This record gives sequence, structure tokens and C-alpha cells, in this order.
Amino acid sequence: MSLKILKFESKLARIVLIIAALLCIAAAWFSIKWNFANAISSRIDPALPESSLVADWLTEIAPSDPQTHYTSALLLEKTFDSSDLTRSLREYELTAALSPHNYVMWLNLGKARSQNGDPAGAEGAYRRALELAPNYSAVQWVYGNSLLRRGETDEGFAMIARSAASSPEYSRTAVTTALQIFDGDLIQVRRVLGDDEVTNAALVTALAGGQRFDDALEAWSKFDAEDKLGKFNKLGETLAGQMAEAKKYQLAAHVAADIRAIEAEKPVVGQVGNGGFENGVKRRSAGVFEWQIAEGGEPQIGLSEEQKRSGNYALFMLFNSFDTASFRVVSQIVAVVPGAEYEFQVFYRSDLKTSAILKWEIVDAATTAPIASTPTMALSGDWTSLKAKFIVPPGGDGVVIRLVREGCTGLTCPMTGKAAFDDFSMRRL
Repeated sequence: MSLKILKFESKLARIVLIIAALLCIAAAWFSIKWNFANAISSRIDPALPESSLVADWLTEIAPSDPQTHYTSALLLEKTFDSSDLTRSLREYELTAALSPHNYVMWLNLGKARSQNGDPAGAEGAYRRALELAPNYSAVQWVYGNSLLRRGETDEGFAMIARSAASSPEYSRTAVTTALQIFDGDLIQVRRVLGDDEVTNAALVTALAGGQRFDDALEAWSKFDAEDKLGKFNKLGETLAGQMAEAKKYQLAAHVAADIRAIEAEKPVVGQVGNGGFENGVKRRSAGVFEWQIAEGGEPQIGLSEEQKRSGNYALFMLFNSFDTASFRVVSQIVAVVPGAEYEFQVFYRSDLKTSAILKWEIVDAATTAPIASTPTMALSGDWTSLKAKFIVPPGGDGVVIRLVREGCTGLTCPMTGKAAFDDFSMRRL
């Protein structure tokens, strides 16, 4: 490969070449400084006491880099010196000026102006960010809140509603804010945020959290039946659980019914759910109105096809224990009408050998106070009925039916044998 030597005959050509070389060296130098300052500024640990000094030095070697000014602004903002807050604002101003088309820089500037007592200037910065990124929910959210702080309620909530519609994570805070501003008035909340599913989903959560369960149910009722079974199913489970925890069992049963696709699995007020055990039982994570079986090894509990009275299954228990503490409770919560009279019935068969007393008890779900109980179970090779009539206390709308054992006063309580239960029912008298 042959080398070619360029010869510059004229003095002017040599000067041009020297100038070009110097310009290249200068450009390379400034590029190196810029990249070095940019890289260092993004890695400064603000916890270090010398971090602000480093930031100042970086802004000196790269005065046209918005990143170095942004880092300096952040660091100065975190100190407790009032003069640093002013310097921080100046750095934010420089950052926005050096990066005029970056909406994030304008958002930061707006926040800094607001902290420095300049709400009008903050709104101007937020408005510029909105012009640069009109469809970004974060920008709409910040700008909407700035309008609220200036007393422009409808305009602010209109912007916040746009933000929540595109990013539902904002909806809960939006609803909470609206409830506070309008003193809990749902008509006004829906007027400014809309009456769509995003707003109503957030209302369900906020209202339930505030113990406004009737209003939460009203918001829940606005969803389509298909959506209750689908995308809002988890929300419904949470709502039903909150209602039950607050002893609002009729409301909880209403919601729990909405999130069950199979008709036989829907809880009904005044009726024992799955009384024939045709839908199976869950050993763990049972729903509020499903059969609850306590943890433990005694007695052994399961479903039996051989011991059934009707349908396909019965609840079967095998006892072989001597320890008093070994007794697993079986129970179910039933929503009922306050003050109403009901009759509870269950069929059983048993060959248990024990001195203990077994019976089914009805207690107030809110207070756990006993209301009524069936007669004691006796030895019975044929299916035998146990019944109990009871009146629901006026202040409660839920009862618990449960198998209880009595007569075990010592450390030991021998129980051996089998028992089966089927066809639980309740009817209003």
C-alpha cells in the first residue's frame, strides 16, 4: 500500500489546516469534559457531604450540560440552608433553559417554583410541560393539582380526570381528593371526575375504607355483571371481605353473589350455602359464606359418597382422639334479616362413642353470643333430623352455624367412631 503525501504550497492553506486541527482538538476537549461531567453527575451520592461541592465543580466544567445543572439543583434542594433553595431554583431555571423541549425539566422547575412560593410561575412551568407532552398522564396530574391549589376546581379536576382515565393508578388519589374537597358528596365527585368504571372502582375502595358501605355497594352496582365476574372480581372479593369484617353481612352476601358465576355458589340471605356439599368444601382460603373447616388432624373431615342422604356427597367425620384440644370446628356464616325468625335443620347419622355432647349451635356473627342450639346428637344408624328455631337479634344481620362439643372438662376427652351430616337448611318462619 503506497502512502500519499499532501503538500500545501501556500501559506494560507497551512493556516487553514492549523485552525481546523485546533478546532478539532477544542471540540474533542469540550466533548470529553461534557461526557465526563454528565457521567459523574448521574452517579453522585447525595448522602456524601462533599456532593454539593462536586456538583458545583461539574457545572463549571460543563456549563451547557442540563444534566449537571439538574444534579446540582437536586443536591441543593436537599440541604437545610434557605439560600441553597434559591440557588436550587436558579439551577432548575438553567436546566429548563438548556433543555427547553424536555417536559420533565419543566415539571421539576414547576415544583421548585411552587416550593419557593411562586404558584403563578409554577403553573406556567406546568403549562409548558403540558404543551410538550399533552397526552402524558403524569403531566396532566401535576398540572391538574396545581389548578386545584389555585382554586380552579372544575378545571383542575377535568385535567385530573384525564390523567386517571389513562393511568388508573391515579384514580384512587383523585377520588380521595374529590371526596375531601366536596365533603363526601358523590354527586359532585362524579360531576368532576365522571361516572365511568375507573371512577367507580376507585370509589368502591375509598368508600369502603371510610366505612361507607352502602355507598360502596351503590358504586359497585354500576359495573356490568360480566365485569364483576372478570376484571373487578378481585375488587369484589376485597369489598365483600371488608363488609363482613364490619359485620355488614347482607351487603357482603350481595357482593359475594355478584362475583360467583355458578348459581349454586351464590350466597342467599337466610339460606345455608352448599347445604348438601355438592359444590365441595375448601380446606383453606374458603370464602366468607362458604364452609369453614379449622386446621388440625382430629377429627378427620372429608366428603363421602357412601354416607350421603341425598345428592352425591355428605360431610363425613372420623373420630379417634383422646386429647380434649383435638377438635376441629366446622362452621358457616349465613346472612339473615335482623329480627326475623328462622328454623335451622340438619340431618345426621352417628355411631360415636364418647361422653361428650355434640350439637349444632347458632350464634350471633357480630357478637358470637349464642342464640339457639339443636338437641344433642345421639347414636343413630339412620338419618335423623336436628332442628332449632331462633330469632335474629334486632341489631345483627348474620349468624354462624357451627358444630360444638360440650362436656369435656379435663385434659382427656375420648371420642371414637364416625358421624355424617347432610342437607343443611334454613327457612324463615
